[in-house]
Amino acid sequence: MKKNSLLVLLLGLVFNTLCGQVKIASFKNHLKQNSTNIKDVIPIINSENDELAIFIADAKNVYGYKLDDQFNVRGEVSSLTKERKYKVLLGSSIQNNTYKLYLTNKDENKFAFITFSFDSKETSIHEFILPSGQTFIQTISYKNKFYILSANKLTGSVFLNYFNDENILQYQSIDTSEFSFLNKSGRKISITELLLPFNSTPIKKFEKDTPNSIETASESTKMYMRDNSVVLTFDNNNNVTQVLTINLDTFEATNKNFEKPLSQIKSGRKKTNSFIYDDKIVIVGATKNIFSMHILDYETGTFIKEYAASKDEDIPFKNSAIVQKGGYYNNYRKLDKTKKFLRKITSNKIGVSVIKNKGDYHFSIGGYVEQRAAGPMMMGGFGGMPIASFGNVSFFFNPTMLAYDSFSNTKSTQIECLFDENFDHIKDATPNDNVFDKMKNISKRGKTGVTVFKYKDHFVRGSYNPETKIYYLRKFKK
Repeated sequence: MKKNSLLVLLLGLVFNTLCGQVKIASFKNHLKQNSTNIKDVIPIINSENDELAIFIADAKNVYGYKLDDQFNVRGEVSSLTKERKYKVLLGSSIQNNTYKLYLTNKDENKFAFITFSFDSKETSIHEFILPSGQTFIQTISYKNKFYILSANKLTGSVFLNYFNDENILQYQSIDTSEFSFLNKSGRKISITELLLPFNSTPIKKFEKDTPNSIETASESTKMYMRDNSVVLTFDNNNNVTQVLTINLDTFEATNKNFEKPLSQIKSGRKKTNSFIYDDKIVIVGATKNIFSMHILDYETGTFIKEYAASKDEDIPFKNSAIVQKGGYYNNYRKLDKTKKFLRKITSNKIGVSVIKNKGDYHFSIGGYVEQRAAGPMMMGGFGGMPIASFGNVSFFFNPTMLAYDSFSNTKSTQIECLFDENFDHIKDATPNDNVFDKMKNISKRGKTGVTVFKYKDHFVRGSYNPETKIYYLRKFKK
């Protein structure tokens, strides 16, 4: 019996090592007294002291646990009611030992925040609306403060809304009057026409060194946090990447443009996109005959490197096969010709994403085709708030969870490429599995309340065991 127990322990240790995971914390959800299922788990990180709050929600209640930077439970609070008309989680803010969760309704025209005090053990809900004429765009979290980016399409004005220390909603107008923006055909338009296009989906947020599927990377509008600024990139025009930057300390805006590769090609089915990583911007362009990628200095626009391939040659800078993922009949297959790759990536959306691993750059390049769902996607929610794959909460609140989910819900054709610190191609090297690939090997049996988030320089996956009421946090290295 002892030998068998030792063998099980050793196998568990080997499994954890192979998966690159380390259990860093576990705690019992003893506040929960009913038998209802867990709907969602919401992680909130204090950017000032690295404390972590975990909010576990079932159909009726919310249970909050605050952990210090060593993952010891230091506070608890529970709420017995939830306002069901607010179904979308937008973000959070922290002031002293009080946490706020911000929500909106499905039409994004009514809002509320729920206050959780770990000192008084009390909770409360406060409703609000945006000032007249403002339309909701996205949310931003910066230095534990919550902002709503909005715009007035009639006046062309852009705003940042926030709460002061007295919980009074205030807004700051962002001056963009001196900037010029272009639509798809090259006509001059206001910035609000890019921020509020007809039938738009929420602008996706991108975190540094989080793996992104081609599906998310192929979005024509992206949001990044860079130091003290929020950066919005627009790739609606095939000849130029347009960038709007808003400084969150001064509320000043700047803009810049980057010329795209293949800009000399004016006709045909050309697709383009971009991705910002650190102080570089990568811009790709493709037709059914040629692919070109430019790597530029983001601050100065200085040209650094170009990689290109035509339909009749092998792609000299790839470190993987050309792979098609997803699809109802064949989930994974390899393509042997560059011309097939070009045809696939120009048939719908094109994208590029960049992460860094051990000093080298890992590029994913490809195209994405939207799939028709066989039926409506059913998702749980925090008071009805969707948090699973492609739910609104993922767009707004947790970009890491959105990226994690998107890897299993995509149909893409792509290649993987490796470059050194000077962006020279690393030949005969094999790309490593990304951190989300490592998480796929974990058994989901008996586990609910799964969430994934970034913490310091690694990723954390949380899961809940409903039989023991224990919540587990496991660390994964990049």
